[in-house]
Amino acid sequence: MATLEYDIASLKRDLTNLFRLPIGDRLALNQFYVEAQTVMRRVHDAKLQVPSLVSEWLAQADLRAKDPLLATTQNAALVAWLQSV
Repeated sequence: MATLEYDIASLKRDLTNLFRLPIGDRLALNQFYVEAQTVMRRVHDAKLQVPSLVSEWLAQADLRAKDPLLATTQNAALVAWLQSV
């Protein structure tokens, strides 16, 4: 049975998909965090080296939902990183 490799391209795809998820209500936020945990588990299992901004972005969706300035700042940093890799 073949195993699928989790690499930077896979991470970019997953982060892009998460970026599109709404986080405005509790149900949507919970779904975001379920998906975010899966992504972090894949990153850990694949031993990928990612900047701390990725884990911070995944962990702070609730803060972004409440603070538009933080959302703008974190989202811009994540997009910049995604475009750089």
